[in-house]
Amino acid sequence: MKLSQLKHWTKADTGGIPQCILTSYAGCTDYLMEIEYKHQLEPLKDEAGEVMKFQSIDQVRELLRPLGIRSVILRIIDPYDEFSSMAPVTHSQQDMTIAL
Repeated sequence: MKLSQLKHWTKADTGGIPQCILTSYAGCTDYLMEIEYKHQLEPLKDEAGEVMKFQSIDQVRELLRPLGIRSVILRIIDPYDEFSSMAPVTHSQQDMTIAL
């Protein structure tokens, strides 16, 4: 989903704010934003079609608060869950709500 589409969505009088998922992968320094649309996650892209990456949650806050989005779900994904009881080792995912 392009940023302009997200802006249009939040300004439209549809009665709902989209759910935003901010994903952090273990070992990476960037956050990736996904927007839930029709029960699927769409990566947030700039107008050139490039996936937007964020260096901090403050950058996310500066982008989303003016659009009326007050919280995101921070999803932390660790592909190496050494404490998993399942074999082979599976990835671990944790979600938490972050107020902006």
